Amino acid sequence: MRPGWRWLAAACGVLAAAGMASAQPVQVRFEADMRAEASAGRFDPARDRVELRGGWAPLSWQQGLPLQPLADGRWATTVTFARRPAGGQPVPHKFRVLRAGQGPDDGWEPGANHAAMLEGAAPAVARVFGSPAAPAPSRLTGTILTLEPLPAGHPLARPVQVWLPPGYDQDTQRRYPVLYLHDGQNMFDARAAGAEWQVDEAAQRGVLDGSIAPFIAVAVPSGRDRITELTPTPGGRGGGGLPAYGRWLLDGLKPAIDQRLRTRPEPAATAVGGSSLGGIASLWLALHRSDVVGAALVVSPSVWWDGFLPRRDVLASPPPAPRPRLWLDMGAHEGEGIFSESRALRDALRAQGWAGTNLAYLEDPEGRHDELSWAGRVDGMLKFLFPPTPENRP
Repeated sequence: MRPGWRWLAAACGVLAAAGMASAQPVQVRFEADMRAEASAGRFDPARDRVELRGGWAPLSWQQGLPLQPLADGRWATTVTFARRPAGGQPVPHKFRVLRAGQGPDDGWEPGANHAAMLEGAAPAVARVFGSPAAPAPSRLTGTILTLEPLPAGHPLARPVQVWLPPGYDQDTQRRYPVLYLHDGQNMFDARAAGAEWQVDEAAQRGVLDGSIAPFIAVAVPSGRDRITELTPTPGGRGGGGLPAYGRWLLDGLKPAIDQRLRTRPEPAATAVGGSSLGGIASLWLALHRSDVVGAALVVSPSVWWDGFLPRRDVLASPPPAPRPRLWLDMGAHEGEGIFSESRALRDALRAQGWAGTNLAYLEDPEGRHDELSWAGRVDGMLKFLFPPTPENRP
């Protein structure tokens, strides 16, 4: 278990070291060549400065690290990362020009985030400021299918990716539990967000070593209006479309998956999961669609939505019988005082009878609101949902 992680559910006290971030420190030199920007009049070294921002500590998207000018028009700094991201993923980052009076959206390198690979003894990043970002490395592990929009003709239907466990094609009589994941474009592949949850790597590894029972994962990509789809009520920025999205997911897509694949369709073998708005969507579906859903991953949930609706909803809703199994977690760097809110949601669940193996609660003191942080916790999530037993081992 990573030092500092707070586990408040004894049933989930073990994490696979292979899925956690490497604890080996690494130094990376970052260089930004500003000569072309200076020649074009977009950068004045006499008044402007250059900083580095990114998505892995000590980098942050909210606070930059300053680069120092070199004699030839380049700017540089050396960053010490205390650990590498889970699964050897790259660190998303950008350089930014700083000048007096600029707004928060000014000065950034254009285009997609860049990816820094923390590989080798002395990795380095050096590029011309504003050069196009190379796509994040794409790595798919195991058997992954892409299915056409299901059910055909439904207004919310979209292609989905399905990860099948090792042995699916060999044991043709076996049926499997299923995990439906919101924001599915970020679950198996880093190309969409620059980083991924690595659900496929964690699942493949865990099933093969026997620490996770075989299951099927269905990655459902975000729709055109993600905020509407993943929120149960309007919250000042739109929203309120989760009941309709839930009907498509559970009454449309799920039956189509059950028909095409060897699934176990009962609620006890059906889980949903997601982060941020996807976290509150998963909790809401577990509370209000327990006729279909028997477990949920409530990852870094947007507890603030609509006046802390998730907590109010838990306290106001009659607990389903049986209670769905819930994983709830939060990272310390997701907002000021965020643990007090996640604990309030946890306490509301406990007040409604969730306890023991039905509720896992985790606080990650290094966690941020991003895919790299969620990838570092995904092993524990899957072990909670699909613990191995003598009956369900591969």
